[in-house]
Amino acid sequence: MVLALHHAKLEPVSRFFGALSVFAASVAAGWLWSPHPFRDVFFSGIVLLAVLFSLLGMFGVWTNHTPIAWMASLLLLGFTVFGMWSAGLLFVPAAIFLVIATIASHRTGPRRTVQHAIRANPPTVAELVLKAVAGASAGFAGVWITYFGAVRQELFGACADETLSCALTKMHWGAVGLTLFGLATIAVGGWALWKQIYIARVLRLTRSG
Repeated sequence: MVLALHHAKLEPVSRFFGALSVFAASVAAGWLWSPHPFRDVFFSGIVLLAVLFSLLGMFGVWTNHTPIAWMASLLLLGFTVFGMWSAGLLFVPAAIFLVIATIASHRTGPRRTVQHAIRANPPTVAELVLKAVAGASAGFAGVWITYFGAVRQELFGACADETLSCALTKMHWGAVGLTLFGLATIAVGGWALWKQIYIARVLRLTRSG
């Protein structure tokens, strides 16, 4: 009964499309960066984000961390939609491949070793709820910290030429540090919340099976 929760045949499919998404995003980024890579550091950074989203999605798919894959898929889809008339159009294939990979990963289900570990020492409902609330609270706190660091303050000063050296010189390190701390808090909170949802899913599927 427990073993049926994991559909191993879909795992190679999800991994293949995850890797294909990274390849497509890398090709698109390489084309946009040529023939003068990083001439405009801000544009290059935006393009690099799309590649990082695809890498994050592949990590989520290959490690069976479906929420990470879904988050990366939504971020990459948002990038393609908002940048449809410029760079975003070139990343549409990567976004489609990543969505396919994420759906396949979601249908793959929890791995067998994880299922057995959860079943061997299942938490109480109160423990699940408490940890989920703590994770969600940390995530919301991280959003506010990131907003205060990245939106309410300026990460960079004005540059006549948007080169890497100018960006580093004009960077407001305090705001950047606060933003990174906020993003890290979101990641930790999201991870804690996802873990409780994952455990609850395994227990629910096991009991219903």
